[in-house]
Amino acid sequence: MPAMVVHLRAGAVALVAGLAFAGAPAQAQTAPPEPDAVAPEAPQPDAPRSIAVGVPWHGRLEHGVQLPAAGTDFVTWDPVLRVTPNREWRRWGTGALIVLLDTVTRQFREAHPDVPPILIADLSRPKGGPFGPRYGGLGHDSHQNGLDADVMYPRRDRAPLAAVRPEQVDRALAQDLVDRFRAAGAVKLFVGPHLHLHGPRGIVVALVHHDDHVHVRIANPGRSAPSAP
Repeated sequence: MPAMVVHLRAGAVALVAGLAFAGAPAQAQTAPPEPDAVAPEAPQPDAPRSIAVGVPWHGRLEHGVQLPAAGTDFVTWDPVLRVTPNREWRRWGTGALIVLLDTVTRQFREAHPDVPPILIADLSRPKGGPFGPRYGGLGHDSHQNGLDADVMYPRRDRAPLAAVRPEQVDRALAQDLVDRFRAAGAVKLFVGPHLHLHGPRGIVVALVHHDDHVHVRIANPGRSAPSAP
């Protein structure tokens, strides 16, 4: 079965947990679309549920859902080219992950309306699998089965760009973002070691190369939460 794509509109979640939407892959865009210009796909009751097979560091994605290039409260970010939007093949996940990202970014910006849309970087490839350096940049050891997403921290200067140095990160807003993902059910949140962000032990974990983004991982429904790396 081919992977599936979903669109979100005006801050409303167009997905129902456990339900994927059918459609054609989104085309790369030179600028984020206007919220009213992005229409949600019609739900397909008989569409198969997206499935995370295996574990995040050794798995694949079935019936994946594509994160739109932009939504009301987020814009995708290509961490290799350092541009928006992210390339379409780098932003696929389970339906549950797409819902989580849309919900948390919406709630975050409702609380902080002066902050630009949150930058969301890599999820998984359309069918999951390895996402290492051959795909650009440092690559990912995980991000293989649609349960992982990289979300860039807000900057102190409110620039709609990823931080280059830890001192550019608004640490109070970064902590609030981490807290919201934890409250929404994330089972792992890898954060930068120089930012001194905190949270429940074993869930919020400092990890090198995460000073510009939080790596969000959700549980695989029906299975125990994976723990490494």
